[in-house]
Amino acid sequence: MNIRPPFRAGTFYEGSTVSCRHHANKLLGAAELREDLPERLYGGLVPHAGWMYSGKLAAMTLKTLDTSRSLETVVLLGADHAGVARMGELYNSGVWQTPLGEVQIDQQLASAMLAASDCLRANPEAHSHEHSLEVQVPLLQALRESVRIVPITVPPTGSAVEIGRAVAEAIGDREDVYVVGSTDLSHHGGHFPAPGGHGRAGVQWTVRNDRRMLDLIEAMEAERIVPEADARGNACGAGAVAATISACKQMGASRGLCLKYTNSYEVTHEMYADERDDTTVGYASVVFA
Repeated sequence: MNIRPPFRAGTFYEGSTVSCRHHANKLLGAAELREDLPERLYGGLVPHAGWMYSGKLAAMTLKTLDTSRSLETVVLLGADHAGVARMGELYNSGVWQTPLGEVQIDQQLASAMLAASDCLRANPEAHSHEHSLEVQVPLLQALRESVRIVPITVPPTGSAVEIGRAVAEAIGDREDVYVVGSTDLSHHGGHFPAPGGHGRAGVQWTVRNDRRMLDLIEAMEAERIVPEADARGNACGAGAVAATISACKQMGASRGLCLKYTNSYEVTHEMYADERDDTTVGYASVVFA
């Protein structure tokens, strides 16, 4: 049986069972829910930095989806930071381990996806060191202990839209499945390039750059996501975003709703007002309705 052990436990999120559960519940408890959301939601987007930075927004997306209808199976579409994905790389069977226990793969749905298109293949190894989906799983467990997942690493190429369509085709008329993609937005300043300048000027540039991507996400312009990210570097998981939009659109969604936006500069300087690091990484919580 395929078993994926936690790779980032103890760094991006807490490694012990007690502290991980406590922090996950704290993030979910603090997540604010909008009262004006449509009744039917199909999926969403979550950021994937350490929980200290982006956990609140990831929790907001997942809690909002679970409130619409309970999280039974979640197709997780992830970024490809290591550049290992050549197509949709699917973790097709077995379990993912976290400090909170094991999460089962929805093997029936995974098999249906592999049969639906040759743009997907079984490749558990592609997930070994990728954190963009791992950091979401304990939050899902804290919401629904019995949740099942289908993790897919998506390359930032034009094939992402087709991968999303294949995912939606395999889901069919199942109403117990959500599609959730993972991305952070612009990476600016600090150890990253700073075309917008430093300090507050760099933050303002990042917010504008991220707004360009969020406009496309809210309009569900799946085909424009990867070219936009290639041109302006405003999504490290552009393939995952494009595939998520494509899948949700085929399932019936017509618009994206940004629940909240922030960035690492704002988070850091809220905690440490005199911090000199001007690194600014954008984070957004989005649902598709």
